[in-house]
Amino acid sequence: MADGSIDTGLQAERTELAWRRTQVSLLLVACLALRGQAPSLVLIALAAAGILWLQQGRRYQRSLAMLRDECGRAHPHMVLGTGLVLLAMAVLAMLKAVRTIPY
Repeated sequence: MADGSIDTGLQAERTELAWRRTQVSLLLVACLALRGQAPSLVLIALAAAGILWLQQGRRYQRSLAMLRDECGRAHPHMVLGTGLVLLAMAVLAMLKAVRTIPY
């Protein structure tokens, strides 16, 4: 930091809150998909939200350790996994939308 003080965890807190918002968004998508009768989308969204919930404690501890060591790197499997889940949900939602368009 500019003044030489050490961030004691606020950055890790912000990161954790961002992941929690992602979790809530996935649960909201699952509820909307349930309403639209898209069971595969519901299962993917619920599974992703569950995995994020299970990883919360470890993710927070890793964030604090990265700040303490001043050596932060993204975990490729988390980034890639989240991206693939969001891509799968988007493709399923688009397929569902295309099927419901009257010709």
